Amino acid sequence: MGRMYALRVLYLAVAIMLLTAHVSAIAASPIRQLTSSTATNVRPAWSPDGKSIAFQSNRDGPYHIYVMNSDGSNLRQLTNGDNDDRHPSWSPDGKVIAVDTGDQVKREIALIDVGSKNRTQVTKLAMTAQFPSFSPDGKTIAFYLYNLGTMDLWTVGKDGSNAAAVTRQLATEANNQCTFACHAAGWSPDGTRLAFSDGDNARVLLMASLTSGAATPISPVGEKSHFPLFLADGRLVYVTETVTAIQSYTDLWIVDPNDTSGVRTELAQNVQAQGPFELNKDGTELLFFSPRTGNFEIYSVTLDAAGKAALAEKAAISTGFGVTRTPATPQTSVLPFQVTPELVVLGILALLAIALELTVWIYRRRRTA
Repeated sequence: MGRMYALRVLYLAVAIMLLTAHVSAIAASPIRQLTSSTATNVRPAWSPDGKSIAFQSNRDGPYHIYVMNSDGSNLRQLTNGDNDDRHPSWSPDGKVIAVDTGDQVKREIALIDVGSKNRTQVTKLAMTAQFPSFSPDGKTIAFYLYNLGTMDLWTVGKDGSNAAAVTRQLATEANNQCTFACHAAGWSPDGTRLAFSDGDNARVLLMASLTSGAATPISPVGEKSHFPLFLADGRLVYVTETVTAIQSYTDLWIVDPNDTSGVRTELAQNVQAQGPFELNKDGTELLFFSPRTGNFEIYSVTLDAAGKAALAEKAAISTGFGVTRTPATPQTSVLPFQVTPELVVLGILALLAIALELTVWIYRRRRTA
């Protein structure tokens, strides 16, 4: 009997060790996973006060907008039904979220009241309007509009008035350019300038005036730079992607848009994730979405030394014993949890314990028979 108790204690100790090592390895990473589901969770956006995050998810069919606390807690669904809602953008007061809604051919800009969940359509252009972005005063929304092979940057009043193009043939299919927008345009803090990518997604452009129609490149030639956004102090952050046959990585740069010398400062280098990224107002916290665990989830990281080092590491799941495994494409499962190698080990141990207990019980019954 003493041996059986000793074996039970041993199995329990090994199980606790595996669980503790696995949980500790996950908790030790500076990169924090904020969502966890079998759906696609993408396009996170900070609320103006930094306390909430809006994002889109297809966990109940079409893409809908969800809001959660900045630590991933208190998840609530903001939109539902047959509407396909994407690319959330907060109003400066945090009371409204702008989205583009519709289908693959026609999309319009709409406003969702965060408190009441009421929906108000802003544009009625019967084209493909995407990636809304509120001006700092909350009165104007910038967005991209595709029609008949051409994409341009537009603006419209929050009430739907004064819809007008800001650029002329920013990207055209005739020039073999990308006419599908990838990220919202960035407003300068004073609301006088807009930053966006060129038609080749190769250089970041800065428009000095919303009425001039002229834009100046502020990123170097020969790179693939895009996804610009302004920080609260007026500096501009953009992303440069490097893709070769043997490696791929992303660099984040900070530039002063008023400095014509082109000098830029590293914000994060060799990031093993693709943009777009979202930053809080002072550029110390970064949001991104990635399939680094096998499914598109949303992550946050503090851009200190530890956070930057973690971003530069190849995504893999640690088992806690110095061994990593490459994430695999998630499979549909009826189980309410993900089956990992750690759980398999624990399951095998449990089965061995049951088998041993059963063997001993049968042996004793035969001896007493």
